[in-house]
Amino acid sequence: MLVLGEFIQIMKKQILILLFIISSFSVSAQSYDIGIHGGVFTPIDFWYYVDGEIGASTGIKFNYHFNEKLTLSSNYFHGYFHFSPAGAEERINGQRIGRERSRATYNAVSFVFLRKFKLKNNWEFHAGTGVGYFLEHWEGEKNYLSGIKRYKRDFTMPIEVNFNKQVNENLVIGIKSGVFLTPFYIFGGFHLGPEISYRF
Repeated sequence: MLVLGEFIQIMKKQILILLFIISSFSVSAQSYDIGIHGGVFTPIDFWYYVDGEIGASTGIKFNYHFNEKLTLSSNYFHGYFHFSPAGAEERINGQRIGRERSRATYNAVSFVFLRKFKLKNNWEFHAGTGVGYFLEHWEGEKNYLSGIKRYKRDFTMPIEVNFNKQVNENLVIGIKSGVFLTPFYIFGGFHLGPEISYRF
């Protein structure tokens, strides 16, 4: 089980790596973005999460633009979805035990390199991938000994595809989409929704 202290240590290491990368390219940096986004979020594995239903997502991001073609995006993502733990248990072990319905929450921190492509009317297309770390919790799931929340956690590879437009000197609007590719899961974790950023 991951305790808060361990999670903070992992985040500190990733932030130090990020700061090192940023300092290496600081001479060519053009601008920064701070933004928020929201939308829908699917189960992170369509096969395992039986009867999965789409939930909501939200997050914050910090973009560092090295030049007109390359951006490093650091993100915090929070989403949830519903599924049947009993159905998942039956699919894996052949016995239908546990809750019939539950909510899974998903929190991830990620760093993504994005390649930018200019489109017409000041629109841009961004696509890229990177590395992240996630915590997942099933509603009501606790450690049998300590009684505190039980989390699943692992590294993940986020893939992002975004469209955005700078409407004035500081305001950027767009659509943020992507997927989280996670070890031991087959495929899932799609997210899609609007975003708004402040550029300085």
